[in-house]
Amino acid sequence: MATKDKQISSSLAKNTILLAIGNILTKGLLFVMIPFFSRWLSTEDYGTFDLFCTYVSLLIPLITLSTGEAMFRFSIQGDSTNEKIKTYISNCFYLIIINCSFLVLFLILIRFIFDWKLAIPFLLLFLGELFNSFLQSFLRSIKKLNIYSFCNAFSVVLISILVTFFVKYMNLGLSGIIYGYAFGYLLGDIFIALFTKLYNYIDFKKLSTNQIKELIKYSYPLIPNSISWWIVNVSDRFIIKVVMGVAYNGIYAIANKIPAICTAVFSVFNISWQQDASEYLEKKDFENAKKYFNHIYNSMIKILISICIIILSTNFILFKYIFDAKYYSAYLYSPILITSIIFMLLSQFYGGIQISLKNPKANGITTVIGAFCNIMINVLTIKWFGLYAAAISTLLSYLIVDALRKYKLKEIVSFKINKSNYILIAVYLYFLISSYFIECLSLSIVNLFAASIIFIVINKDYIIKIINKVLRRF
Repeated sequence: MATKDKQISSSLAKNTILLAIGNILTKGLLFVMIPFFSRWLSTEDYGTFDLFCTYVSLLIPLITLSTGEAMFRFSIQGDSTNEKIKTYISNCFYLIIINCSFLVLFLILIRFIFDWKLAIPFLLLFLGELFNSFLQSFLRSIKKLNIYSFCNAFSVVLISILVTFFVKYMNLGLSGIIYGYAFGYLLGDIFIALFTKLYNYIDFKKLSTNQIKELIKYSYPLIPNSISWWIVNVSDRFIIKVVMGVAYNGIYAIANKIPAICTAVFSVFNISWQQDASEYLEKKDFENAKKYFNHIYNSMIKILISICIIILSTNFILFKYIFDAKYYSAYLYSPILITSIIFMLLSQFYGGIQISLKNPKANGITTVIGAFCNIMINVLTIKWFGLYAAAISTLLSYLIVDALRKYKLKEIVSFKINKSNYILIAVYLYFLISSYFIECLSLSIVNLFAASIIFIVINKDYIIKIINKVLRRF
């Protein structure tokens, strides 16, 4: 690899490690809290809370028009000055505030007209996550990924404390967990805004209709993409609620918490990868880019599968001994969902390249197709196969999106899997099958030990880098 490639690869590794340290700790804390949440809340309440989270994830791209991605993409262009970055940030912030005000007014009216008592908690949860989403794009735009990790940790600690207070000690049940997450996000957002001096980047004198149009022109193809990802990711919950009942949605939500660990750990790569790919393609060196992207692709497969092997090996232990017994049946669906995450993250990798090429429309088309397939498989099979239908439809839709995006990029980059990764895939299949047939603690511990050895051997270079980075801070 050329010196320039090594520098960029080093930058990607640095950004990923920087984000990983904070993100793994924060997601780890939330995961530790799940057994407590599962005991404090009924399956119905947990299922309803999970549905609320899915509605928020749908509303955010609609309200923001996905302009956060446009703000980030334009801010890291080679010709972007500090003043120009402020202009993008100011116009994006203004657009979000205006659009958000209409939803706030609507929910307040719903609260008083229909006496929907959860309207205000839901509104606070939405505002907390909305501004958290904007601030993530803002921190990426100003290249403050270290602050991103630290503030994520701060928000999660707050959420854990507040949910414990509202649910365990105030006995507020469903509204308590909503308030806990909402205030955790909101206080975290305030902390980020003050810590980064966001007010120095917001200048309403820089508001420009042309700038807003430029942001929307780039981002509007991302809206159907975001909605389609929502359909692929979480429409299962809505269909489960309608066909099977909200209690089953609670079980399915817990099943999704296991693959969510992998998503959380690997999302740090996706964030830094998009920035790295965008900066790389600004140099217009497409020949070296092809080699570099293939190198990252195979590294990603290796790390991703090794993480999923570890998670699969814990499946029985978690559901038998950690989570509340009323959620035990969720262990049947978790391995399918873990496998689906592999294809989801690979498709996001391809999507990062398309965004870097300023071709977000290509992402939208593939995700819409995946969403359509997800709904059709779900609706046609859920009455016969129950929660299996939801898990399998998710796996197949991610597989379809992955294949389509890889095919669309073949004229730019031809991705080839290394032979060593085929061996790793075979090992993964063993752990996938054994997760269904091993229902014994001693054998599960042996599997976990073997998975840990595999993970350490495969990722020893990254582990050493992380340890060295942590040690240098002391």
